[in-house]
Amino acid sequence: MVGGALALGATVAQRELLRRAGTRLIDWETVRQIARRRLGHDAAPLSPEARAAAESFYRNVLLQIEPVVADEIGATLPAALETPAVVDRGGWIDLNLATFETLFERLEQIIVAQQSGADTAGRALARIVNRKLGNQQLGFLMAFLARKVLGQYDISLLAAGPEVRGRLHFVEPNITATANAMRLPHDEFRTFIALHEATHAFEFEAYPWLRDHFAGLVAESIEQLATDSSGLVRRFQQALARRGSGHWLERVMSPQQLATFRQTQAIMSLLEGYSNHVMNAAGERLLPGFRQIHDRFERRNTGRSAMERAIMRLTGLDLKMEQYEAGERFVTRVIEARDRTFLNQVWQGPERLPSLEEIGTPAAWVERVGG
Repeated sequence: MVGGALALGATVAQRELLRRAGTRLIDWETVRQIARRRLGHDAAPLSPEARAAAESFYRNVLLQIEPVVADEIGATLPAALETPAVVDRGGWIDLNLATFETLFERLEQIIVAQQSGADTAGRALARIVNRKLGNQQLGFLMAFLARKVLGQYDISLLAAGPEVRGRLHFVEPNITATANAMRLPHDEFRTFIALHEATHAFEFEAYPWLRDHFAGLVAESIEQLATDSSGLVRRFQQALARRGSGHWLERVMSPQQLATFRQTQAIMSLLEGYSNHVMNAAGERLLPGFRQIHDRFERRNTGRSAMERAIMRLTGLDLKMEQYEAGERFVTRVIEARDRTFLNQVWQGPERLPSLEEIGTPAAWVERVGG
């Protein structure tokens, strides 16, 4: 009887363990709670009046920005940009977690489809432990970024159809806090941030093929990650055991993953560099104090704390800062070698996009395209 009771108890416990384990890699509501808890008082919501006033300002300033950026880029938009959304830090977390959740669903489907044999208590326990660790890590990262991000152009990677458009989001509490810390006029700094995000909107909205191409690379990266999860663990152990060249993220990738990653990096470098170039040219026309704001903002980026630099290195966010610099050098040198019209061939299709090697050696791209 005791043996039977223990066996029955073990069966019930295993079923309960399998039920709790589920197939989800992340508990998204738990991540949201962790991130908001880490934000503390910084998670305070915007009042409806403050949100409405800020959105009105951004709509009006985008109407002024759009023709100037169109002139600098040499392209027009199929529809105007004046549909900004103002969010607080908690709203920014919700916005981005929704995107993450959809991406992870695809990852989960691939992993479940590859799993062979019946589920076991050991597998279930591993999923529970991994999910708890993942919840904490992602919650920490979202809280960290929610205090840093100023503006974001959501390109709607997950929405199909040419009629779907991206949207500009402005994290107003961060913009206000940064303007105060740098002792800059609030509305001028708002215009500065809106100008940068508007140039990204132009890149994707004026050249619709770019969104599909970029979304395809993101989907390819997810599929490669899901189908080679065991190899990732082995390469991660090897990367810890010995140092190598390049970023640590690159050292844990398979050759196929690295090739896709480098394509994505090249596009991001081009987008950021082109955006900065256009922003600098348009900013002089829109803001009398543009140069002062730009210089103070650059100094802010280089004055990060050791903790911030460590977090950015661990998460790969430091690569984004490198994208700004490499991409801007590429754009400047191509224009110096030829002109803006020649540079704008990058928007004709995927075959005209520079590789990561060409981003570092602009003359090679000029020779390939010019030839």
